[in-house]
Amino acid sequence: MPLVAVTYVKGRPGATATALGLAAVAPEWARPVVVECDPAGGDLMRRHRLAAVPSVVDLAAAARGAASPGDVFAAASQPVAVREARVPVVVAPAGGAQTRAALPELTGSGRAVLGATDRMVVADCGRLGLGSPVWPLLRLADVVLVLARANTDEVAHLREHLGELVDAGAGRLVVLLGAGGVYSAADVADVLSTHVGQELARDPEAVTVLGPLPDDRRAAAVLGGELVAGRRWRRLPLMAAYARLWTDLAPYLPVAAAPHADVSAEATS
Repeated sequence: MPLVAVTYVKGRPGATATALGLAAVAPEWARPVVVECDPAGGDLMRRHRLAAVPSVVDLAAAARGAASPGDVFAAASQPVAVREARVPVVVAPAGGAQTRAALPELTGSGRAVLGATDRMVVADCGRLGLGSPVWPLLRLADVVLVLARANTDEVAHLREHLGELVDAGAGRLVVLLGAGGVYSAADVADVLSTHVGQELARDPEAVTVLGPLPDDRRAAAVLGGELVAGRRWRRLPLMAAYARLWTDLAPYLPVAAAPHADVSAEATS
């Protein structure tokens, strides 16, 4: 199953909410699990009133001698309920020190856990910077999903990281625009592809730009643990956008043809 890494380079566009939202609307065959890998520390524990143990520290410790990655996730995760959807999450302690210590285990000897054959792993990698310990994780990812708003400063910061992101690994680089930008996805795609092709001498099609996501405060509150999901939570604009995103990501995910069809069917239902 694939590894999808969610990150950003500027601002606070909601990486944790996006990781949880994607997992909540993922097709059932994916058996998604959210892993908090943010070097600055996790948020899900407090937002959704989860226990401090188990955490990403326990996942890293168990990964070293795990016979089955699925068993490791079962022991290291806790459920977050979004109405009828129960999303397994591996929380990270606040502060970040323990997460930074755990990341080398997950990307080194325990790297098979993040590429579990029976799980769709959605890794919340937080803010990306030079020397960040999540770079090895991005190199393992099948899709690196970079969140940004379509405004001048965030696009400029993103452009400065493009060379490193394109070279990080064989996975697909996808820029997902958040709500509130001033430029269209086509405008941002033109700026980034021109930079990649002309300034970096890389394939200008190496980056895909999607979005923007809708401004949906109700769905954001549900994902932030501030509001209980209603009966029609999947129809909220942001949730529907996350569901459609799986269709856009499907060509880059190493899953069989039948699950691909299921992704499209669920996302458009």
